[in-house]
Amino acid sequence: MILGIDKRLIVKSTSRWIVAGIGVGILGLAFSLALYWQLGVLIDGLRHGENLLPALAPLLAFLLAGKFLLGWLYRSSQYKASSLTKLAIRDKIYQHALRLGPAVLDKKRTGELVNIAVDGMDWIEIFYGIYFVQFVIGIITPVLLCIFIGWVDWVVGLALIVSIPLVPLFLGMISKQFRSVSERYAEVNNEQSAQFLDSIQGMATLKMFNLGKVRGAQMHAANEKQRKETMKLLLVNQSMLLFVDFGFALGTTAVLTIVSLLRLDAGALSPGAVVALVLASAEFATPLTLIGAFFFAGAIGREFARKIVGFLSEEPGVRDPEAADSRPLLANPALSLRDVVFSYANAGRPAVNGCTLDIRPGETVALVGHSGSGKTTVTNLVLRTLAPDSGTLALDDVPMDQVPADWVRAHLALVPQDPYLFYGSIADNLRVARAEASEADLVAACKAANIYDHIASLPQGFDTLVGERGLSLSGGQVQRLAIARALLKDAPIIILDEPTSQIDLETETVIHEALDKLTKNKTVLLIAHRLSTVEKADRIIVMGEGRVLESGSHAELLAAGGVYARMVGTTGRNQQGGPGTGPRPATAGVTP
Repeated sequence: MILGIDKRLIVKSTSRWIVAGIGVGILGLAFSLALYWQLGVLIDGLRHGENLLPALAPLLAFLLAGKFLLGWLYRSSQYKASSLTKLAIRDKIYQHALRLGPAVLDKKRTGELVNIAVDGMDWIEIFYGIYFVQFVIGIITPVLLCIFIGWVDWVVGLALIVSIPLVPLFLGMISKQFRSVSERYAEVNNEQSAQFLDSIQGMATLKMFNLGKVRGAQMHAANEKQRKETMKLLLVNQSMLLFVDFGFALGTTAVLTIVSLLRLDAGALSPGAVVALVLASAEFATPLTLIGAFFFAGAIGREFARKIVGFLSEEPGVRDPEAADSRPLLANPALSLRDVVFSYANAGRPAVNGCTLDIRPGETVALVGHSGSGKTTVTNLVLRTLAPDSGTLALDDVPMDQVPADWVRAHLALVPQDPYLFYGSIADNLRVARAEASEADLVAACKAANIYDHIASLPQGFDTLVGERGLSLSGGQVQRLAIARALLKDAPIIILDEPTSQIDLETETVIHEALDKLTKNKTVLLIAHRLSTVEKADRIIVMGEGRVLESGSHAELLAAGGVYARMVGTTGRNQQGGPGTGPRPATAGVTP
């Protein structure tokens, strides 16, 4: 830890600028002291009737120009350190979020993560740009000044050195006070951001239940709480400024001036030396004043840094092997699970318990079962967003835990129940599957997905903005875009998480036609929430309590009269018809 900041937040691209800022700041102090000393020499020369200005003019000009140049370099290095750090840490947060995956991130409030990655980065930027380097210089400056002043006159230096231990002592005391205040400020800030995002995303629900004013009152209370925490933070900061300005700045200058004048009266110092010492005393207060002015930024920056480090310290559910060999993709692999066990944290029983399953190349296998049976967990295990507690998943003879997750996912295409569309154009969302896809590729995929006619009717075609989360499109159109994306990826294994469960029958027919094109000559794992959608599967797997209860074709399972037959019978009665009467919306259960 450096000044309360984890070393992981001091990235290589910025460390040299931080060191440069400290070095330039110290060198700038040296130039200032040399300038003050030469001014003192000039004054002493005038006192003795000597005009040393012509002789000293080049040196004074050099020192003055160097002081301004070093000041510019100092500010530039701070800007470089802050801006590069902001970019690098934000990249680290995003890359770690990718490693954590949805299994971990879905348990967090999105607003808090966004606030840390956006508002938190602004505070980190201020911390590096102003506070961090200034803090180091503020600690070093008194030591260098004491050396300089002691060199000029040991008595004045002795009088000044008494105050040196007060600097780190005071900074340490005020840091403890700031830590508790800044922690509360960061918590309130994160909570307010998360609440605001929840309100925007849930606006339709708030208006439907007439809760707009109630939510507004809650947000007003949160704003007032944040205002009070901000005022507490500023109060502590202003208290520090008062102490620094009147304690360190005024006090040290007064003490040094009085002692210097006494030494002048005793004949131990010249007038020029006294002027040099008084000017040097101002340098003692400058870094401390800057620290005080931005101490709140340092405190809040440290608090957000703590939250960032906490996020970066979270362990991903799936880890890539350290030394994974790069290997070519498999053309048409089989998918197998062997004695797979997986439990969620704090769960009473395993979500998947000893599951064994083989899916042959080109086979369509449907997973059915009531809510909590383990269907969705199996899907997440196959997608490598979760890692099993024990057992093995493999593509052909390649265990998934011995290859990178990206290699596994390159073989898979997912059409989820609720596809996610990013804010952007239709083309942007399609190229998520294949960035280099040409417009001809997009047209072919959309025609196969039965969505091209709609896109062609739009004034901007593929450049049409779909809006956030695709809300400008109907549910069926979003599903067909998801199918088009899967077609563009052209993976050998297709995972269908019941993509027709939330649409009308007419649209379902169109989507089924698109799905038939997508799954032709592919291996398909179908997560079924409607029993009517699984009848054509080559094999149906019935799951319960994380285990495979039954396996067979539709006809075989009906003839067996087991769990599947009872599910179909219950579904038929609920529909007031038999199990084979058509694709009515018969729900088999959705796993969490």
